[in-house]
Amino acid sequence: MNSQTDFKNESYDASYVDLNKLVELINEIFEKQERNSRLLNQVLRENVNFQNQVRQGMYAEIEEMKKQQRGEQFTPILKSLAAICVEYRTVLNDETISANTRRTLQLMFEEMEDILADYGAEIFSSKVGEPRRPLITKIINTISTNIKENHNTIAKSRRAGVVRNGRPLYREFVDVFVFDPTFEDKPENNSSNTD
Repeated sequence: MNSQTDFKNESYDASYVDLNKLVELINEIFEKQERNSRLLNQVLRENVNFQNQVRQGMYAEIEEMKKQQRGEQFTPILKSLAAICVEYRTVLNDETISANTRRTLQLMFEEMEDILADYGAEIFSSKVGEPRRPLITKIINTISTNIKENHNTIAKSRRAGVVRNGRPLYREFVDVFVFDPTFEDKPENNSSNTD
């Protein structure tokens, strides 16, 4: 009978030891699984970050290519060319310039206008009485008027502007009528408006 009890105790101890080993093994597997999960999450986050960086880089390159396709990479050069063309054209009116120099300058300005036209830019001047276009004009002076319909219309175009695809490369300088109900239309006021 003693031997039978010893056998039971031994089998009980063996199963208890095996159970402890099994629990330890399961804990080790669980820890390894958690470590693998953390590593996997980290790799996935890094992968997402890398994909976002690649995507942003691709979008930037695509936008740059779209600009090039539309010719927008030349916009800064065209703005400078438009400013030179419009600003310095008045030099042609200088009486001290020789005929040869005037002709050379005229050809140079025509070449600049051709370059602007090749890239879809257009030189324009508003006519007196046209409504002012705020995006492409800059007010230099306001002129009072007692005619309500003339409010915010062009009184005088001082310098031409240049537009490309509806956007200004160089804004036109204008004088604009402003409605003033107290303004009295006198002959001296009319003569100052026609300058």
